Amino acid sequence: MKRTVTSNGSSEVLSRALILVSNHPSISHVGVPTLDEVSGATVIDATFDVNLPNEWRRSGESPTGVRLNEDVRFFFPADFPLRPPELSLRADFNPNLPHIQPWLKDGRRVPCIYDGDLVELLYKEGLPGILNQTASWLDAAALGTLIDPEQGWEPVRRDSFNDFIVADAGYIQELADRNGGHCFLKFAYLRTRVADGLNYVDGQILNEVAKFNPRTVTKFFNEMKINGDSRFHKGKSLALIVWPGKHPSGKLIACDTYLPETVDNVNKLKERAELYGCVEELNTGLKRLGVCLSYHQSSVPFTMAVILLARRPFKIIDSESSIELCPYVIDIPIPHLFAESRDTTVRSAAHRHAVSRTLLARMTGSTSAAERPQWTLIGAGSLGSKLALHLARAGNGPAVVVDKSVMAPHNAARHALIPATGDMQILWMRTKAQLLSEALRGLDQDAMPIMQDVIDVLASPDTVQCAWSRRSWAVVNATASLAVHEALAGSGRIPARVIETSLLAGGVIGIITVEGPNRNPNTADLMAEFYALLRKESELSSIIFANNDSVTRQYTGQGCGSLTMVMSDGRLSLFSAGAAEYLLAKQCDGLPDDAGEILIGKLSEDSLGLTWCSY
Repeated sequence: MKRTVTSNGSSEVLSRALILVSNHPSISHVGVPTLDEVSGATVIDATFDVNLPNEWRRSGESPTGVRLNEDVRFFFPADFPLRPPELSLRADFNPNLPHIQPWLKDGRRVPCIYDGDLVELLYKEGLPGILNQTASWLDAAALGTLIDPEQGWEPVRRDSFNDFIVADAGYIQELADRNGGHCFLKFAYLRTRVADGLNYVDGQILNEVAKFNPRTVTKFFNEMKINGDSRFHKGKSLALIVWPGKHPSGKLIACDTYLPETVDNVNKLKERAELYGCVEELNTGLKRLGVCLSYHQSSVPFTMAVILLARRPFKIIDSESSIELCPYVIDIPIPHLFAESRDTTVRSAAHRHAVSRTLLARMTGSTSAAERPQWTLIGAGSLGSKLALHLARAGNGPAVVVDKSVMAPHNAARHALIPATGDMQILWMRTKAQLLSEALRGLDQDAMPIMQDVIDVLASPDTVQCAWSRRSWAVVNATASLAVHEALAGSGRIPARVIETSLLAGGVIGIITVEGPNRNPNTADLMAEFYALLRKESELSSIIFANNDSVTRQYTGQGCGSLTMVMSDGRLSLFSAGAAEYLLAKQCDGLPDDAGEILIGKLSEDSLGLTWCSY
């Protein structure tokens, strides 16, 4: 129910909002504000003058169906401006344009005027920013330029759905050949039952083809409660991937029609597949699965995923492929799959990229190199683990991890890895190289663990070949061990340059040394040069030699202790972050080509930052 808002009832904030709407140059008329008594929102209708070319003005409408004068309804919530207004267009606005949301607001179409959360635009540019974006959106909709070929094809908005599918887009896009077809991949999922009785699914499609027949198909289906809680189920199932082929002329089937995501049952799924040119492939895949499962019975439905691959006329935004992934989830009873297609619910799902080196590199602003730099980490302790994970999160983690030590409970104070809880904490008591390598696999990067002393590695011709090669970019020593330092300096079996990093003076000073070309100067030469520098740098020498006893024995159990430098994890992280940034930069730009290098970092007096000097 709505009623007119009187001037006395209008808040000062809404009064100012009404003035901004009325004074906007693209708005020719503003209706009388009304109050939605159910939600408490103030509703304002504004007429936007769309910038149509002269040839379309006579008919009052563009070829895309956008009118010369478009009414836009603004719902200002009761807590505006903490939250932005909701927008809606007329009910019969063309739904087949890009950037149209799949839901309705009081029966009216909802535009997507901003790539992001509208509240961020409100706080960034205020209400005028929302009005400007609305006017620009209407103009682009009229001209048919909501999708810019130079930028790429805009995928259907899927960030409003409750079901999520994690999948390696590159792997799946490569399945789409010229002939059309289907493929079953393994699918794992977590199904959550919410208060209203609905099920939400978080699933992951694995890069593993599922080969099955009527006898073996059931091994791909399983579901169980998590900790006996009926609200949470962990399951495994199948994902059906289908893609279009080519026309009789040989031209690839491509779909240049943009539709909002409205699929909610199997019949509509098939209609969408027909639009994309892959309905035969979908029917073939579903029929094959149905035949195989018809021999089996299950008391509970399973969740399966379906991905329609739509070939677009040009590349997808932020992709090198023109294949768009359109994922869905379906709860299937066995054996009665899709007995009533119209009544079998299909839920549109949002796609999330699987963890990959490419994704990590993009999120950190790094260039995604075709080949991962091959480097070896010696020392998987506190400093080494942080270096490894910093670089791995940029897609460039180590290929080999060397460390003989076993993890102990006290390592949790500063190590990058975190122990599990309860009796699973015993898994923490394994070799550091193993644990760190397992963590790197979670970041889509394999690292070979070598659980040996570096001195023994250098003495074994076979192990040396595994630890590094002539293709290695560098060997990074993060142990702070004098024995390891001397062994590396004196070995002739290391074809790569050695980079060493360690902390001194209780974590007040950090040092990075980088060998020169052909290991000249080598790491021993550089450390000697470092001490020579201290004779000139009196401030540094006073700090280091005043804290010469910073390495102390700390008791880690009755009768057990460890020589270590006591400091906070935050302080260690300051130095490890700086060293990681240096390594990332050098992986991109190359190590010094005419000399070795010494970098000295000094903690600020307030312990909040570092100052690095390069020699």
